[in-house]
Amino acid sequence: MPRTAYFLGFLALFGTIMWMAAGAFGVASQRQVQHVYLADALAPLPDTDMQVSWHAPNRPLSRPLSDAERLLIGRAFAQGFRNLALAQEAHDPLLLVDHFTGIAAKRAALSVTDAKTHGGRMVVLSHNLTPTFFHPDGSLFQAKTQMLTARFLPDTDGGLRHVELTRDTGTVTFRNGLIGWRIWSFERRGSTPVTRQPAPWTGRMNGINYYPAATPWRAFWPRFDANQTAADLDRITGLGADTIRIFLQREAFLGPDAATHLAHLETLLGLARERGLRVVPTLFDLKGDYGLATWPTDRTYLRAVLPVLTAFPNVELVDLKNEPDLDFATHGRAKVEAWISTMSQITGQIAPALPQTVGWSHVDAAPVMADQLDVLTYHDYADIAGTAARLTDLRTAFPDHPVLVTEIGASTFGLLLGQPGSPTSQARKLDLRMRALKDADGVFIWTLYDFPNVDPSVVGRSPWVRKLQSGFGLLRADGGEKPAAAVIRRHFGE
Repeated sequence: MPRTAYFLGFLALFGTIMWMAAGAFGVASQRQVQHVYLADALAPLPDTDMQVSWHAPNRPLSRPLSDAERLLIGRAFAQGFRNLALAQEAHDPLLLVDHFTGIAAKRAALSVTDAKTHGGRMVVLSHNLTPTFFHPDGSLFQAKTQMLTARFLPDTDGGLRHVELTRDTGTVTFRNGLIGWRIWSFERRGSTPVTRQPAPWTGRMNGINYYPAATPWRAFWPRFDANQTAADLDRITGLGADTIRIFLQREAFLGPDAATHLAHLETLLGLARERGLRVVPTLFDLKGDYGLATWPTDRTYLRAVLPVLTAFPNVELVDLKNEPDLDFATHGRAKVEAWISTMSQITGQIAPALPQTVGWSHVDAAPVMADQLDVLTYHDYADIAGTAARLTDLRTAFPDHPVLVTEIGASTFGLLLGQPGSPTSQARKLDLRMRALKDADGVFIWTLYDFPNVDPSVVGRSPWVRKLQSGFGLLRADGGEKPAAAVIRRHFGE
């Protein structure tokens, strides 16, 4: 056999081995991610994350309810229903045995079977308990319940057939045994749908997506610098912008540093208000997990940040999630849409006057939940030649919705002879894109600064992609203006 044939055969064999290894690695990685998720979800709930509120009994109980017993029963209730949601996702009724017994165990197991067969899911987001009976020997406890419950059902194509958020009333009974309190029976006796009224918005926004040069993405809130932010906002107003889009990561506003970061958020909103800048906060930036066991914590986060946002009139609307359509393939479209719908309803209950949108990654996704959103927003990095047509088509399909394009941009990263980008080409591309979007209700530039340190957990570890992402700023990392800054200043002025 010729030497060339041997070489080609070796390459084919090597390629096959690498392909098989990559497949095995992918499966192993998926299992590892699932294992970590299950381990985290099964961990005991912190007391601050139980979502349980207690009300005084309407009449004296046979046995007084101590604070310790209230804590243990509340934890058993919250953990039980969280594990029910997890069991439905994992199709594993064994996750129920430590939390349900008697009639409740049989019904919970049936719901897991039904979820596997038909795809329905349920998650309880909050619990209110009013004690009605406590046996003198401490073995049996009963309470009336009020629960905020989300349910959804996928269709056969993986989309969302039905989703609802309800306030349910019922009665729950607990038994105390060798492994502690478990739910013995639960009876739902009433259900009221939770709905959100539209919150109209009209106007025009000339915006810039904002992070400081040195602290983009997850570094922003832990390393918040009020002086740097004030100087950056001055630069933004100097470019003619009247709005900034900012990004809130849930983890920054929960946990031990939550109060500090909420104070930083207040500072930023105040600095923007002093300069006449409106603010569009993106509430769930970089959310990587849509597992049902995380939804109650998402509600806790909304209850923390939304009162701060509504206290500032320059917050005119909120972006529920950045580019959730990119999560459809990994997490399932039905689950992502159901999560968005649920968070929208919760946001509407806490901040009913605040208009809502979702920052879709492409115009094709903008119609997905248009009937539930007050403003349609999408990002446009696609071919410049089709920019105007994409906007026109969306406006024609939804003439009653304002349309914002909340991200456009071009990188100045150049590898060779001005390719793939350069300061000159960035200015030209942004000029063409802005002209094509003149009929939008607002356009936002990505981003104010170049980023010398791009977070690989956000954009991936590819050196090529990280270099591209580092060069989208209107300003260099040292604050110097690129030619594109003058272009945007002119368009915003017009």
